[in-house]
Amino acid sequence: MILAKKVRLIPTPEQEKVLRNHAGAARFAYNYCKRMSDRYYKLFGKSVSQLALQKRFTKIKKRKRYEWLHNINAQVPKQASKDFDKARKHSFKKYKNGSHTSYKSKKDLIQGFYANYERLIIGKKVVHIQSIGVVKTSQQLPRNKKPSNPRVTFDGRHWWMSVGFQEDFELQALTNESIGVDVGLKELFVASNGMKERNINKDAKVKKLLKRKKSAQRDMSRRFKKGVKIQSAGYEKAKTEHLRLSRKITNIRNNHIHQATAKLVKTKPMRIVVEDLSISNLLKNKKLSKAFS
Repeated sequence: MILAKKVRLIPTPEQEKVLRNHAGAARFAYNYCKRMSDRYYKLFGKSVSQLALQKRFTKIKKRKRYEWLHNINAQVPKQASKDFDKARKHSFKKYKNGSHTSYKSKKDLIQGFYANYERLIIGKKVVHIQSIGVVKTSQQLPRNKKPSNPRVTFDGRHWWMSVGFQEDFELQALTNESIGVDVGLKELFVASNGMKERNINKDAKVKKLLKRKKSAQRDMSRRFKKGVKIQSAGYEKAKTEHLRLSRKITNIRNNHIHQATAKLVKTKPMRIVVEDLSISNLLKNKKLSKAFS
């Protein structure tokens, strides 16, 4: 079983600049594949292969205007084309033409790229990333295990690295109990064995943070100047506060879900059955979205 580990990176200002360039290159490659794929489908009524997109992208690197791509690790745009192909196939399962994959934007909260696992070297609270160099980490990653699918992401405030490692677990003796789980509005879930878990969004602490986040969002909107490339210091301060609160709320919610599911799994049931709800559609309802988010 592959278990993912996620740690915060602590890059130098020079390394952060290179990280941003790699994230930008991954976004550029993804959007290029999206644009070429849509154009090909419009002309011929069928999809272009991922390999053909990858070869075409390799050719444009020879153009003078794209010389900056030579400073980027070749695995980054290559994996970005694979990520687009995966997203496109997922889209084709839902829509006939598969054109509902979205372009990536500089304004997206999460930016990131793939790091070559073959050249990834893990040291004592450091990690060597190809084309980036030795970057400090906030916690120690396993050193005696082979990493898989390393990803570097930026959440608007900090850089993170998530890496998968092969883990061996002992088989546990399970009970003969089957537990049904009902996702609720007032509670996070209600289980058939009587177990209930509160909805963290109803807590006073989370409500207070959401109120502060809303205030920061309004402050950003008030200070934003349309058509201005470099915004004011007040806008940047409000943006930083908004990102900090967003991350804090997300961490609280994720931690609560992890604790609740761990408590359920520790009962060691034979199976857990969850109702088949389209949560993504429920999130579109503004009256219900806060309860499910």
